[in-house]
Amino acid sequence: TNRIMGAGESQPTSSGGSATNSNATGPVVTLNVYKPNQNAGPSNRTAGTNTVSQVPGMGIYHSGVVINGREYTFGGGGGVVDHAPGAAYGQKNGNWAFYQTVQLGKSKLTGNQIKSALSELRGKFHGSSYHLTGKNCNHFCELFCMKLGVSYPSWVNRAAKMANTMQGVPDFVEQEKQKIIIEDRKRQEKDKKLKELKARQGQLKPEPSEKEKNVVLIQINCPGGKKARRRFRESDTIGDVMEFVYAMDTQVQRKGFNLVQTMPRQTFSDHRMSLSSAGLKGRANLFVRKC
Repeated sequence: TNRIMGAGESQPTSSGGSATNSNATGPVVTLNVYKPNQNAGPSNRTAGTNTVSQVPGMGIYHSGVVINGREYTFGGGGGVVDHAPGAAYGQKNGNWAFYQTVQLGKSKLTGNQIKSALSELRGKFHGSSYHLTGKNCNHFCELFCMKLGVSYPSWVNRAAKMANTMQGVPDFVEQEKQKIIIEDRKRQEKDKKLKELKARQGQLKPEPSEKEKNVVLIQINCPGGKKARRRFRESDTIGDVMEFVYAMDTQVQRKGFNLVQTMPRQTFSDHRMSLSSAGLKGRANLFVRKC
């Protein structure tokens, strides 16, 4: 039997949602919410709906995220699945009845990014990992909404989360949210560093062509194993090479390193010295040594 359900406040104050990314230009996102069919016989009724749903102020719901013409959800039978909007499986055997559609706004993701997000979530939501209150369809939908950049209505899965709290069980969504937040911070920091490097590279002297005479091809060996090559004129200075290093590696501080040649062993500490005066001609292999 496919088990797809969650729990929440029985009377939401609004059928609308709010997008967390108001400037998003991606596909429109909606949430289809289903409630237990009270007319279903005992043999068809979804496990738990004849008890939890009777608690005052509580109700059990199933939900599915609708985007690009398909509705995505999670269940114990097939893991993450998609189907035509409004056609939740469980309706056919009388378990679920359509309740309402919640407008969530536009996604911040592109088509390929949405596919990537779904692929990642499929790895987290295997059918065998389903749990009635700990990891149900609504947990999946909430995480999917977070990745899409829209708000998931909290009332849909409130009772399940309250049950977990009473039992001292960590909330799966909150744990995953923290992981996503950390990943986003790392990605933002990486983007910031790449932007900074691009700005530094824009300030470098133009690289001479291969056909130009009196050119030195220098390979730089940065900390951490990163390597970079660039052509310089013999009239360029050690300082010009150091500016190139600074523009290629965010781990390097502008005045926090020297360039070292191993054969013959030599440290270039005079930044104003020309490459020709330093004996660097043709090809050179230099290492970055932090001061």
